[in-house]
Amino acid sequence: MIIIIRNWKKKAIRFLAVLVLIISFTLVVPYVAGSLQDIIPVWNSFFDEEEPSGNPMRVEKEKSSRFDQMIDSLVFDLQEFYYED
Repeated sequence: MIIIIRNWKKKAIRFLAVLVLIISFTLVVPYVAGSLQDIIPVWNSFFDEEEPSGNPMRVEKEKSSRFDQMIDSLVFDLQEFYYED
């Protein structure tokens, strides 16, 4: 049985173009999403261990916002209040 496909070169080029677009989108989307959240995915060092930040309760962010500083000061003030009692 022989199957004849008309314009097979044109259809093969379209299929390859669609395949290249799909692959490029799957590779680009994590970088775009990471850049919007100030987090860029790292492919090579995903399983590397993080160095301890000195805080046993959480990992510190490099950029601390004003809100984070206010919450931290509130927590410290509450701790001092309860330790005085």
